[in-house]
Amino acid sequence: MSSRALRRLEKNKLAELEFKPPPVEKTENEEGEVEEDADDEASEQDSVQKRFNAFSLLNEGSDNEESEEEEEEFEPEQKKKTAPQIKQVVTKSKKAKKKKKSKQKKEIEPEIDSDEELDRILAETKRKDQEKLRGSSNSPYYGDEDEYDFEEEYDDHDSPVPNYEDNFKYFTTRRLKQSLPLLSVKSIGNLDQDQEYRNLFGNLSMDTIEDANSTTSLAISPEMLQQFKKLARLTRGWGGNDRRSVPGTTRKLLLSKIRDDYLPTTLKPMTMEEIKPEDYREYLECKNDTLDLKDLELKIKKEQSLGVRYFKFNKINSVKEQIANTKFYVYVVLRPDHEGLMKLLQEYPYHVETLLQVAMVLLRQGDNKSASSALVERALFAFDRSFHKNCHELLSQAKTGLIRLPYEKFMNRQFYLCLFRYIIALGERSTFFTALSYCKFLLSLFPSEDPLGVRYFIDYYAIMSEEYKYLIQFAESPLTTTYTKWYTPGIAYSTVLAHLRLGDKEKAKIALKQAFEAHPYTAFKLFETVGLAKDISIKESEFTINREVMVSTETYLVRAGALWNKHDEVQFLHDELKELFSSRKQQKPGRLEGVKASIYEFLGLSTAEEKMDGEIPVNLLRFTVLSGESRIMAKLPEHFWSREDIHEYDVLPPNPLPIMFEGGRILEDAHDNKTVTDLLFYYLNQELLSSILLSGSEEPGFDEAAMRRIEAAFRDIDIDRVQLDDDPQRLVDMLNELEE
Repeated sequence: MSSRALRRLEKNKLAELEFKPPPVEKTENEEGEVEEDADDEASEQDSVQKRFNAFSLLNEGSDNEESEEEEEEFEPEQKKKTAPQIKQVVTKSKKAKKKKKSKQKKEIEPEIDSDEELDRILAETKRKDQEKLRGSSNSPYYGDEDEYDFEEEYDDHDSPVPNYEDNFKYFTTRRLKQSLPLLSVKSIGNLDQDQEYRNLFGNLSMDTIEDANSTTSLAISPEMLQQFKKLARLTRGWGGNDRRSVPGTTRKLLLSKIRDDYLPTTLKPMTMEEIKPEDYREYLECKNDTLDLKDLELKIKKEQSLGVRYFKFNKINSVKEQIANTKFYVYVVLRPDHEGLMKLLQEYPYHVETLLQVAMVLLRQGDNKSASSALVERALFAFDRSFHKNCHELLSQAKTGLIRLPYEKFMNRQFYLCLFRYIIALGERSTFFTALSYCKFLLSLFPSEDPLGVRYFIDYYAIMSEEYKYLIQFAESPLTTTYTKWYTPGIAYSTVLAHLRLGDKEKAKIALKQAFEAHPYTAFKLFETVGLAKDISIKESEFTINREVMVSTETYLVRAGALWNKHDEVQFLHDELKELFSSRKQQKPGRLEGVKASIYEFLGLSTAEEKMDGEIPVNLLRFTVLSGESRIMAKLPEHFWSREDIHEYDVLPPNPLPIMFEGGRILEDAHDNKTVTDLLFYYLNQELLSSILLSGSEEPGFDEAAMRRIEAAFRDIDIDRVQLDDDPQRLVDMLNELEE
C-alpha cells in the first residue's frame, strides 16, 4: 500500500475519534461551494461511516514519490467523505449549487489509467471542436464524427480558382447558401411584365392590360379566332378571369398568361417529374469527376438539407409527338424549310422546338419582333402548365435558388433556351427589371455550370434596371469570386459604373483597378471605343491574347455604348484608365497579357488555333451562338462553324452516352431514357425518318400525300412491332400490304 493511502487511513481515524467541530453557520466559499458545519456530531458519525467507501483505496498507486499537488487534488473530496455533516434546510438555489458541485465531483475518478485518460481527453476535445464547427459553420449539414467532409478543404480556399473542374467542387454548399438571396427573384410578381408596366406607367386599367394580352401571336382570321373563343368556353377550366387557369389542376400559371389565339386543350404538351437524389447522382457521375461515390452522395445530401430539389421535363412518347419531332428534325437539320416549319406549327401549336425555331425565323427574316416574342411566350406557357407541383410550390414562394434542372436532359435544355429567348424579348420591350429577374431564374437553375452564360449579360440588365446595389453584391458574392472566369468583363466594368451611379467615386476607382488587373485587354478596347481616347500610349500589338479574351471582351463591348452614355462617367473612365495604363507600362514593360504561341508547340498541339478554341468555356460558346451578334460570332475561328452539333435549337449539347442501333432502331434501354444525356434524335420515329429520306432521294422534298398515308398507317398499327432492317424499302412494302 502506498504512503498516500496510509496517510489517508490515519486521517480517517482521527476524523472518527477526535474531530469535534464547533457549531457554525453554513457559508459559501469563493468558488460557490457550499460548506456545511454541524452542531450535533454524534448523530452524523454513523452516517459518515456508512457513506465511507473503502473500495476507493483499491486503485491507489504504488509510487511513493507522488507530488504534493496530486495529494491536494483529492483532499476536498476526502474531507467531504470523512468529516461529520449536519443536515440543514437550505434554499432552492443553494441546493441546486450543491447538487451541481457534487455532480462535478462524482465525474472525477480518484485514479485513472494515463492511457485511458489521454483517450478520454482527445475524444472530448474532438467532440467540442465538432460542436463548435456545427455552431459556427454556414453549411447546413455535417456528417457523423467519423465522416469526412471533402468540401471543408475547398471552403478554406479563398482566392479564385483559375480553371473549372468537374462538378465545380469549389462552389461548395456553404458558398451556395451565401448566394441564395442573390438567386431569388424575391417575389413571383417580379416575373410578370404587367407588374413592371404598372410600376413604369402607373396603375394601368384592366382594359388596357386585357387588350395587350388578347393580341394574337400570328395572323389569324376573325372566323378562326371566334372558333377558338367558343372552344375556350366549352373547355372547362381554360383561362379564367385572370387568364392563368388551365384544365386538370387548381394551380395557377406563374410565368405566362393565356392569349385568345391559344388553342384550348386539356392535354399537356409535356410532363415534369422530380428526380430522386439517388438518381441525380448519375448526372454527377457522368461528368468524369474525380470525386468518389461517397463524396458525391455527401454533396447531394448537403444540398438536400438546404432544400434543393431536382426536376426534369419529359416528352410525351406518343405517335403524334414522334411524328412532330421527326418533321421538325427534317425541316431544320436535314432539309431546312421555313415554310414547312410554318405548316408544322399549325398542325402542332404547342410543339416547343417548332415555336422557338419559328420565332427566330420571324425575327431574322422579317424583323417581326412582336410575333416572335409572342411565340416565345406560347412556348413558355407550354412549360408553365407542365410544372411539377413541388417545382410550382418553390417557384410560387420565389425560392428559385432551390430549383435544379440538369442540363443533360433535352427538354430541360429547351426550357433554358426558352428563358434565354424570353429575356431577349423582354429587353426589346424595355422591361429590364423583369428581364433581370428572369436572368436570376435562369442562373439559379444551374448556378455552377451556368450553361447559357448568364454571367456574360446579367450586368447589362442590372444597370438598365438601375439595380446597382444588386450588381455590386453579385460581384462580391461567391457567384463571381469562386472562379476567375466567373468574373467576366461585363461584371467587372459594369460594377465600376454601378458605384458611379451611386455617387461613390472612391469605390469606383478601386473597382476599376480590380477590373483592369483582371481584364487589361478589355480596358484597352473600352478605352479605345468608349473612353474617347486618342492619346493612349499603348498599342493593341502589345497584347498577346487568346481566343477566350477576344470573345469575352466583345460580349461586353457590344453593349458598352448603351451603358456608358453620360459624359461625366465617360470622362472618369478616360482619366482613370489613362493613369492605369501609364503606371502599368512603367512597372511592367513589354507584353501585358496572354501566352506566346510557342507554348502550344511545346504541348504538342498541331496549331495554336486549336488550343485557343479549347480554352473558350462552353457556356461562352453557347452564348455567342444564341446571341446572334455578328461582332461576337466573328471572333470565333472558321472551323468552329463546321461542327455538327451547332444547331440553334440545341447548341453544343453535353456529350451523350453512346447508344446502340439495331436495324435502324434505337435499342429499348436508350429509348426509355435510361441514358443520362439525351438528344432530339432519340425521340424521332426512325421508320418515318427512313421513309422520308427514301422518298426524297429521287426528287427534291418529299411527297406530302405519301407522308399523310404513312401517318394514317401508323395510327392503325403498333409501331413498336415494326421491324426494320438496313433496307427502309421494307416499310413501304408493309404499308402497301396494309392498304391492300
